[in-house]
Amino acid sequence: MNDYRALNEYIDEVRDDGFMWHVHDCFQFTNEAFRRMYGKGWADDWTGKYISGGLYMRKPDLIKTFGFNSLEEALDSKLKRIEGVAPRGALVTAPGLNIWDINKALGISLGNKAAFLGKDKLSFLRIARIENAWIKAVSYTHLTLPTTPYV
Repeated sequence: MNDYRALNEYIDEVRDDGFMWHVHDCFQFTNEAFRRMYGKGWADDWTGKYISGGLYMRKPDLIKTFGFNSLEEALDSKLKRIEGVAPRGALVTAPGLNIWDINKALGISLGNKAAFLGKDKLSFLRIARIENAWIKAVSYTHLTLPTTPYV
């Protein structure tokens, strides 16, 4: 279940925190937002693996390490890509921000806008500027069917 209150509290907590290499980057920001909402990040197993020798990996090294040819392919392996307007809590991408080597910025949808890490604090973009969005995949495996026999 989405805990939007926890998401809002997290956004308020980091509102004045900007991008910081290896400490508060867009992966860590979005992964922590998911952790606050769901109790687990969207890619906890990737934490720190995109850094080598104290530097962010370049695209060829990222492809070799993770086995994906694009950011979208990597995100598709972890989350469910959606079409249309990104719902609150979705992981989103937008071009033209702090894009570094992935050519995209990762952010979190807040409904009619999305939060991204800016240089000195969070930046908020209109949801219309979002390029792609992903949500946590819903699992129905925990549901059981009724066992009442037919008479």
